Amino acid sequence: MAGSGAGPTLRFCPESNDLLYPREDKERRVLVYFCRSCQYQEDADPKDWCVYRNEVQHTSREKTVVLQDVRSDPTLPRTRDVRCPVCTHDEAVFFTSSTEEGMTLYFS
Repeated sequence: MAGSGAGPTLRFCPESNDLLYPREDKERRVLVYFCRSCQYQEDADPKDWCVYRNEVQHTSREKTVVLQDVRSDPTLPRTRDVRCPVCTHDEAVFFTSSTEEGMTLYFS
């Protein structure tokens, strides 16, 4: 009884009218909705497989703070093969960040 709304819709058991809860069918590796009162369960529509999504948006200021903090992180790799074009210092800390657009290599 899914609607065409923007988010997930509540589903109810046709036998007991109780709320249906999502869970994974581990054998078939699919999402199902089940009733806690009786044995009723139904397969979720593939468009409902994403139950929750948390997207975090960072401001440029937050990214800058991260870059400043990495300089003092002793667990990150360092190199002397890169010279800073601004201060001409010859040691850099580096790390990568992967996104949907590709991978970025940061030197600080």
